[in-house]
Amino acid sequence: MPKSSDLLQTGGSVRQGIRWCHADVTDSARALAQAHLCGPTAALVLGEALAGVALLSQELTLPEETVALHLRVKGPIQGVVVEAARDGALRGYPQVKILNDLDGSEEVLSAPALGQAGEAQILRSVPGRLVSRAAIDAAPPAVEKIVNRYLNHSLQRTAFAVILALPYVDGVDLARAVLVECPPGGDRRAFARLRARVEDGSLAEALEMADGAQGFREEIGLPDIDAEPPRPLRFACRCSPERAQAALAALKPEELRDMAAAGRPADIFCHLCGRHYAFETGHLLLLADRSGHPPAGGPSDA
Repeated sequence: MPKSSDLLQTGGSVRQGIRWCHADVTDSARALAQAHLCGPTAALVLGEALAGVALLSQELTLPEETVALHLRVKGPIQGVVVEAARDGALRGYPQVKILNDLDGSEEVLSAPALGQAGEAQILRSVPGRLVSRAAIDAAPPAVEKIVNRYLNHSLQRTAFAVILALPYVDGVDLARAVLVECPPGGDRRAFARLRARVEDGSLAEALEMADGAQGFREEIGLPDIDAEPPRPLRFACRCSPERAQAALAALKPEELRDMAAAGRPADIFCHLCGRHYAFETGHLLLLADRSGHPPAGGPSDA
C-alpha cells in the first residue's frame, strides 16, 4: 500500500480566541474505496464520513481509544460505518458499494445516496468498554450536519465543522475537513467572521484550494495562530489472520467439519477494511480436532 500523506493538525488557544483542527484523509479514503471496490458515489460518501470522524479523533485521550460514526439511512447506500483511532488509523465501509443509478450521473453527489432520513450514532470506546454514545438527529443524514449537531448539541461546543469531499472517475479526488471552535472566553467576533465564510462558501473554497493546514490558515486570515505538530493518519485495520481464525474457532466442531466436507476454503471477510482471509479444508479439520471433540463414530478413550 502506498505511504499515506494524510494529516491531522490542531492549534489555537484561549488567548488567541480560536481553536481549530484540520484533517486531510484523501489518501486513506482512496485506499479504502479501492479495498471495498466502491463506485464513485459510495467512495464520495466514505470520504466525507472519514473526514468527519478524523476531526472528532482529536478528542481521543485514552490508549487504544477510537471514535466511530454509525449511520443508517433510507437512501440507496443504506448506511456507512467509519472509525478513527487515537494512533491515526482509519477504517470503515459503506453498506452498498455500487450504486448503478447514481454512479453514472453527470455530477456525483452524496445527498441522493443518503436520502432524506436516517439514524446516526457517534461512539467512543476502548477495547472491551464503551466510553460514550450519542444519538444524533439525521434528517437529512448529511455527514457535515451530523458532526455539527454532535459538536453543538451533544458536546455543547460553540463550534462548526466543514467537510469537503470531491469525486473522481473511480474514487475520491479529495477528502478534507476543518473544525473551528470558540472556547469559553474566546473571541466571538473572530468566530462569527469565520462562520460567515461558511455561509458564503469561501471557507470551503479555501479548504479545497489550500495546500495543507498552514496554507488553509493563510487563506482564512489566521497565519500566525498556534499550531501543534501534525499527527499522521492512515488507512489501517486491526483485523489479522489470527483474529479471522479465532472467529472460525468459535464455531462448533461439526460445523467446521461440514464446511471442510464441502471441499471449499472457508472465507472470512473484514467488513471494515475489505480484507479477505481463506482457510483450506485441512485447516478447518485441524480447528475442529483442537476443540477436543472427535468426529461422530471416531475413536474414543472408552
